[in-house]
Amino acid sequence: MSKKRILVVDDEPQICQLVKDLLEEAGYTATTAHSTDESAQKLKLGLPDLILLDVRLPTIGGLEFCRQIKQDIRTRKIPVIMLTVQDTETDKVIGLEVGADDYLTKPFGNRELLARIKAVFRRLEMHKTEGDAVMKIGPLEIDLDMHEVKNKGKDVLLTPKEFELLVSLAKNKNKALRREALMSAVWGYDYPGTLGTIDVHIRHLRKKLGDAGRYIKTLIGVGYRLDDKL
Repeated sequence: MSKKRILVVDDEPQICQLVKDLLEEAGYTATTAHSTDESAQKLKLGLPDLILLDVRLPTIGGLEFCRQIKQDIRTRKIPVIMLTVQDTETDKVIGLEVGADDYLTKPFGNRELLARIKAVFRRLEMHKTEGDAVMKIGPLEIDLDMHEVKNKGKDVLLTPKEFELLVSLAKNKNKALRREALMSAVWGYDYPGTLGTIDVHIRHLRKKLGDAGRYIKTLIGVGYRLDDKL
């Protein structure tokens, strides 16, 4: 089995080198970049299996670069873990809104970083081995293999987290799911951030689904439920 390739993007060369050494010692192949421009050039040469992306970067910044990655059909499936010195609820929500798969605050421990990376790869493998390739809920078609969603035959462009959230709801259709359960299912562990992150993603998901967003029901004081009928 080939080694997973990880691109480390940070404007501090020392941090890049330390993380690169840690990853290679853990069995990954790592490359580094110190700006979004350099990162974009490296993505043209080859796609990594995961990107560790610092928020504060020269040129356009990490958040906007993450947004661009997730909007580009060539790179949108690459998982992104954001790295930052910020530790506020707003920063975390913004990072997740632009499509980041996880969010890690500096300084972080080596074991925590490796655990987050393993959790992301584990979720990807779970999606690859799931049974039904296409799930149908009302007018929605969710293709697990292609990582695509259609509403009445028209493509719906979702971020990776929005897609995973919809899949989790669809697998438990007509069942109430608590926010804590959704957080664990989508992020792969008990995420230490606010459960309001789920509400933000649900709001964006409903908007993108258009009229089909009505199939997602809010259960006050509990969480959410995806019904297969209105």
